[in-house]
Amino acid sequence: MLNLFDLILGLLVCGIAAVFWQLRQVAEFAEFHSKRECDRRRLQWVSTARTKARLGFIPGQGLGWRTEFQCEFSTDGINRLHSTLLFSGKKLSDVKMPLYPEPEWQQAPQAKGRIGGCGGGGAPASSCGSKCSTNCK
Repeated sequence: MLNLFDLILGLLVCGIAAVFWQLRQVAEFAEFHSKRECDRRRLQWVSTARTKARLGFIPGQGLGWRTEFQCEFSTDGINRLHSTLLFSGKKLSDVKMPLYPEPEWQQAPQAKGRIGGCGGGGAPASSCGSKCSTNCK
């Protein structure tokens, strides 16, 4: 026969399973959004990990999970940078990305002109103020 202890234990196990299920679902959303954000910005996605999960009231949704995920990405395949994704329930509420160099920053064209920059004909070499390796004319 089923007693009160068995009923409470069964409800507790079901509650823990439901919490795990919800947090895993949000983690899948976070990985999807972090990969999409990296693709959109032409970055290499490395990993996504949950850093915080708190139960709280979410406006318009009621009781739900406020979760924070940390996403690692790379601009050059060597260095790793971190961004933060904030979720309210299953909805992405904010993305915090650090400043990072553009992926093709080394392939940018050199300045060539008469005013400022290297290769121009305006300023003497000592007063050019440019940090490039060629001499100003």
